[in-house]
Amino acid sequence: MARFLILTTFTSQEARLTHRSAHRAHLRDLVDAGTLLMAGPFDDQSGGVQIFEANDETEVQELMAKDPFTIEGVFATINIRSWTVVAGS
Repeated sequence: MARFLILTTFTSQEARLTHRSAHRAHLRDLVDAGTLLMAGPFDDQSGGVQIFEANDETEVQELMAKDPFTIEGVFATINIRSWTVVAGS
């Protein structure tokens, strides 16, 4: 298993707020499955961060494609980065 850091930006606050409850339900499902380690918006609400544990980037892309924010066009950008943890858990 590898860790992936996903950096996103939002198209608009209106779209974000409209679809936030579905997005958060999706995130809870991923946490329950052990795939999503943590997630949350930036303080300025311009985007957010998600940290996944997955087999490969393709798996993360598939999970992000199922996110209501992706489906509804809330994410303006999605940047998936493979990440090596050298300190902390």
